[in-house]
Amino acid sequence: MNSVNLQALFSILSSLAFIYLSYQALSVVRFDIFLHDHQEAKARILKLLLAICIGYTVSSFLISIIMNIQNVIFGY
Repeated sequence: MNSVNLQALFSILSSLAFIYLSYQALSVVRFDIFLHDHQEAKARILKLLLAICIGYTVSSFLISIIMNIQNVIFGY
């Protein structure tokens, strides 16, 4: 495997891991009280979309930091 494949694999796994962690962290927040008539299904969708946004952002930040450290160390 070359480095491009490993980087893509790391990016996918990192995104999925942080999306999962965000979803677990958001599970303690009751979103149904912010919606009218306590709509449970819409609260779950909102929680999932927020978890995707937060997880992807954290993953992108982590990958960016790692790439910047590699550039500093190896001088690319």
